[in-house]
Amino acid sequence: MNRKKGIISVILLVVVLALVVLFFWRLQPYENVRSSAATSTSEILAYDQTQSDGTVRFMYPSKDFGLATNANQILVSSFIPPCSSNFLYCLNYKSTDYDGTNFESAGLRIAKRVDIVGEPLCLNTPPEGFDSSMVPNLTTSTDEYSTSVFSNVNDAATGHYASGILYRLYVRASSTCYEFETRIGQSQLANYPAGTVKEFTTADQASLQAELRLVLNTTTLSSGTKVVFP
Repeated sequence: MNRKKGIISVILLVVVLALVVLFFWRLQPYENVRSSAATSTSEILAYDQTQSDGTVRFMYPSKDFGLATNANQILVSSFIPPCSSNFLYCLNYKSTDYDGTNFESAGLRIAKRVDIVGEPLCLNTPPEGFDSSMVPNLTTSTDEYSTSVFSNVNDAATGHYASGILYRLYVRASSTCYEFETRIGQSQLANYPAGTVKEFTTADQASLQAELRLVLNTTTLSSGTKVVFP
């Protein structure tokens, strides 16, 4: 009799354990979905600022970027500015992630090129400071807009240098030419006493360039069409 009770107890224990395992197994997909949804919401909320000139609109995270409409509003001070002087908007990188390195500045410059008329000139005119040998690496076209990209818009001064990528956007509905330029500036390690700063590495630069590209990718037209740059 006691043996039967023991067997029954073991069976009941196994059943209870199986039910517990089944419960948590079924709960796991829900937790994954909830976690995924929370992450997506967090990413969306990070881009908490929207700016538009009536033709194009973009978003950016105020935690990492400041918005300037003139040079006096740029929040960072550096030998190489985050944007060249000709801009409608300058998104200047203000995060402290690279403090203590030879990183200087970074930004996304947005300008309306009223001096460039027509789609072919908008897409193919060399960036300012470059001659006719500078041609776009790639152009794309849709029903509403066309784009081009110049991938090596670099600059340098004594002990300092900047790497940049310039994108052009021609909006057909308004016959307007825009350019968007990402720039990352840094100084040479030789400018500092040995061991006083860390190197702003190639991996750091790639990560920051990707962050600038994410902001660029938020660009949309007033029609609601998302702009896809090369």
